[in-house]
Amino acid sequence: MAGCKEREPDVETPPVIIVTGQNPLKTGIYLSFMDDSVRISGRFGIDSVWTEHNIDTSLLGYYQITYHAVSFSGMTAEAQRDVWVVVKPKSMKGLWDVSAYFPKQNLTMTFVDSLDVKNDKIIINNLNTIIKEQIELSLAADLQDSVYIFEQYISDSAFAVFGYGTIEETAIRMELHFFLVENNDTTVYRAIYSRDSISTK
Repeated sequence: MAGCKEREPDVETPPVIIVTGQNPLKTGIYLSFMDDSVRISGRFGIDSVWTEHNIDTSLLGYYQITYHAVSFSGMTAEAQRDVWVVVKPKSMKGLWDVSAYFPKQNLTMTFVDSLDVKNDKIIINNLNTIIKEQIELSLAADLQDSVYIFEQYISDSAFAVFGYGTIEETAIRMELHFFLVENNDTTVYRAIYSRDSISTK
């Protein structure tokens, strides 16, 4: 018929790989890693997909994942995502050996403490040899090599506590300095937290 054009055949195109979300994507040291923010599609379907990566979540650092896709006609595509293994609050959860120093008594005590996570805060449960209430810690940097203890008033009393600390990059040792304030008198305590690397897995 006049004016009608014969339909052109569909032409195959390479697969499409869309990497959504953060790039680099941050994951916690000692935590399981899964990237569920990648979408792969093909005009006539996908024959196979696979990934290549060297991610080691027991070591801090930068890594990369390469995603591959092949269509049924053999056309290929690839895309990359960077992954940054850092210390996250959940990385700190678990049991720790503690050595705490009491300057007024010139005394060092050792005990076992447990760390939990509430939202984005690390909760210290058993530091009751120094302070009778839970202490909340916040990680202070993207590299997570430091922590910060928010100023906290204990049980509506005259006590207040604040401080700072450092985390070694393997996340198995943490040194905290507490400033306990009572009636304008400040006492500085130190607590060293450590754990065997096997217990973090």
